[in-house]
Amino acid sequence: MKKDIEIPLVKDIEIVIVKEFNTDFQQDAWYAYLFNNSNLPIEAVMIVSEAEGIIDGERRKSSLFRHAFPLVSQNQSQKIELLDENIFQLTNTFMLSFFQNGKLFDKKYSFSAGSIGDEKLKDLSFTDKKGITAQ
Repeated sequence: MKKDIEIPLVKDIEIVIVKEFNTDFQQDAWYAYLFNNSNLPIEAVMIVSEAEGIIDGERRKSSLFRHAFPLVSQNQSQKIELLDENIFQLTNTFMLSFFQNGKLFDKKYSFSAGSIGDEKLKDLSFTDKKGITAQ
């Protein structure tokens, strides 16, 4: 029975943390982005994000954020959310679900506590932005 269940592998879809200028705040800010680096669009995109971990010996957890996008075209990106630097000392998780070619795909992207910061920014092969990819 279990052998009949097909779980498709997510390829060429990335969630990346990027630092860029925010015109509203007139300073650099951190954002989570979804990059569709595949040759096909993705549809009915749902992303659930949260941060959790331990700070000063106390378990902390952020609110759950839900984002929905009807379509992210092939080789395009979608800004997901603005990130508060206070959550970088927690593990940040993004659960992604989408349809591509009529199949449902799911993947969990995690950024461990302390993995987001200026010193971690790297050139990304699929964009001109510098960012941090999930581990």
